[in-house]
Amino acid sequence: MKAARNAALTCFAAAAAWPVAMTEFASTMMSPLERAARASWCGVPAHDASAVLGHCAACWAGSAAFFALGVWLLQYARTAAIARRTV
Repeated sequence: MKAARNAALTCFAAAAAWPVAMTEFASTMMSPLERAARASWCGVPAHDASAVLGHCAACWAGSAAFFALGVWLLQYARTAAIARRTV
């Protein structure tokens, strides 16, 4: 149970860090021209229009996946513990 709880907490931490990590990774992979265009007044890319709280859908989908995995790990550990007690 403790290992599953630790794994779930790790997933929750990854879910919280994912949007920032994804943004930094995308920024690192940009060319200098793309970075300059993104930072300019009129050069905001079209995909930023769908951003929520400064992050795109891919950021939030990754975060939701880590969160769902953490919830599943907690639920699986709880179900396994109950099954062991009843046997």
